[in-house]
Amino acid sequence: MAESTLHQVERLVEQLSPHEQAHVLAFLALRMAQRVASIPDPASVTPPEASVAWEELFRLGDALAASDAPAADSLTATVLAMRR
Repeated sequence: MAESTLHQVERLVEQLSPHEQAHVLAFLALRMAQRVASIPDPASVTPPEASVAWEELFRLGDALAASDAPAADSLTATVLAMRR
């Protein structure tokens, strides 16, 4: 049904003058801008389980950093030494 409706709209738009088509385009652009503005940005909305996962990751990273032996070479230092 949606394809049929879209086809009908396309046929109606073809019957409009260029000036009327510009008005339809402006109307749709405004409508789409309002719709997009009303949708929350997925990057700014973090689901609770993702937030908990990030907290756990940082906690583990802090624990690793705290237990790291300063005399031992880091992975980066080891890789750099192997490349020489």
